[in-house]
Amino acid sequence: MSSIIRNALALSAVAAVVVAQGTTAPKLDAPCADAVIFMARGNNAPYHDSRTFPFVEATCGKLRAEGKTCDFIEVVFETMMNGDFCTQIAEGVRNGLSQITAFNKKCPCTHLILNGFSQGAWITGDILGGPGGCSQITTGLDNTSAPGNAIAAALLWGDVMHEANQPYNVLDGADLQKSGRGADSLARLNRYAPVLRSYCAKGDPICANGNDVEKHLSYFELYTDDASTWAVGKFNDAAPLCAAPTPTPGASSTTAVASSSAAASASVAALPAYPTSPVYVAPFAVPQPYEASCVPHMEIEYVYV
Repeated sequence: MSSIIRNALALSAVAAVVVAQGTTAPKLDAPCADAVIFMARGNNAPYHDSRTFPFVEATCGKLRAEGKTCDFIEVVFETMMNGDFCTQIAEGVRNGLSQITAFNKKCPCTHLILNGFSQGAWITGDILGGPGGCSQITTGLDNTSAPGNAIAAALLWGDVMHEANQPYNVLDGADLQKSGRGADSLARLNRYAPVLRSYCAKGDPICANGNDVEKHLSYFELYTDDASTWAVGKFNDAAPLCAAPTPTPGASSTTAVASSSAAASASVAALPAYPTSPVYVAPFAVPQPYEASCVPHMEIEYVYV
């Protein structure tokens, strides 16, 4: 029998203030930089919101300091507070899969970093492990083939589907959960355990079944530096996706170089050629103000068919 999440998500204000989504258009593309971050925002947030965007600025800033290029793309989905949550999650998962796949085809040498907060964390987790919200849309990206093998790091913050006691959980809510994932989805998500982090603070009403809204809203204020350092480390540890440009033959070439092992040659031949033209990344726009201090109250009911 398979588990399906019924659309039984009662949304109500946990705190008093709600600021509606902005009308900022999502950033849909990026050049073939060394790293590109796919951002999935939280409920009722505008695209390019000031709560989560510090992660992009910090991560790209640290990569640029190492001489690397970095940009970002935003996963497209509706996040209105009183919308149909199941529909929103499904939209985000479908679009995220499509956007990641299309970008990887355009830029197969670029390593990807996935970052999702709250509702966006559920979407990001389902992109990796399925099912795709309240119905079986996907079994998640295969981590052994493109585009899944291009993912150098993935971060979940205040995840609706946070599962307790996973090796990638961090903070004092690591052993807590509210909803959790189905066994099959969790097993698929855990394929990414070596490159995954899930931030959950004790008291967070979304991931830890707590009652302290501020715990849910303050992750990036408190942990952006830690998370960006970790993500850059994972990027630097990732295996190359493309072969380095072949050096121009010259007097310094030697027989030893020409006769490198067959295994190494086969490995390099299997990779696409790394682009040699320089990559220009435009300066980032100013993040959109986002002062909402409310989160959705959700009850997730599992039914079996």
